Amino acid sequence: MVKKKWNSYPFQGSAFVKFKEKMKCLKGDLKVWNKDVFGDINTSKKRTLQEIEVFDCQDCSGILTEADRLKRSVLVTRLRELDKKLDSLVCQKARVSWLKYGDSCTRFYHSTLRWRRLKNEVKGVEVGGQWFEEPCTVRLEAKKLFETRFKATKDLGVRLDGIEFKSLSTEVSLSLIAVFTEKEIRDVVWQCEGTKSPRPDGFNFNFLKKS
Repeated sequence: MVKKKWNSYPFQGSAFVKFKEKMKCLKGDLKVWNKDVFGDINTSKKRTLQEIEVFDCQDCSGILTEADRLKRSVLVTRLRELDKKLDSLVCQKARVSWLKYGDSCTRFYHSTLRWRRLKNEVKGVEVGGQWFEEPCTVRLEAKKLFETRFKATKDLGVRLDGIEFKSLSTEVSLSLIAVFTEKEIRDVVWQCEGTKSPRPDGFNFNFLKKS
């Protein structure tokens, strides 16, 4: 399906532009294909539970046949598969939502922020055995502390006399600012693990290598 759709997109322009536009169209076609093949998982799960409930009622009444028991076993297996698919879908959506929206605006989230703010708050400083909470005194003592810690001395104690540093050749220096070639990009992609994906809702490197 992917190969057939990929070859059917008639885009013109550079290779990168065609690749980008094809990826956009393929993503939309995959959504349509997923809906046609798998359908709505929640609806399928609800319908399967209703069918299992019918067989359970027949079992309680003592009218469940062996053929019906076999059908119920198949439905239970299907229900487990739907649960796995639903769990996988929830995990994928959670990763996308995390990258898109970040932390949810919940009571737990804000209570955690308040706790961290109170924990990191500097309420006062002790100077000469006395406790001060005035903001001006706290700022002044903090300034003195960091000035003492990070104040540079006149003699750093480092000597670089007589040390020969390695330098890049002219050819290597020019290669650092050269335009990337198609072979270099291909080599980088081929060195990546095939099952990895640049982002949660992207295509993995197996797809990129094959396409």
